[in-house]
Amino acid sequence: MMGILYAWATKEYLLEKMSFGQIVMYLNYGAKLKWPQPAKGKPKELRDKTAKELKAEREKLRIQYGYNVKGL
Repeated sequence: MMGILYAWATKEYLLEKMSFGQIVMYLNYGAKLKWPQPAKGKPKELRDKTAKELKAEREKLRIQYGYNVKGL
């Protein structure tokens, strides 16, 4: 994963030049930049919802639009 975030992060460089704490710091910082969390207070996007939340949303829309067929 470090190679995805940083081109210079080869296995040899990480093992020889960096401490474990530095590796974890760079990994956490890079992951936050590449895959940011949604801001608090904003509605969740579909990709951020759990399966249970998606099912509830789908059922709410089916009731709202009159397409309440179980199993679909």
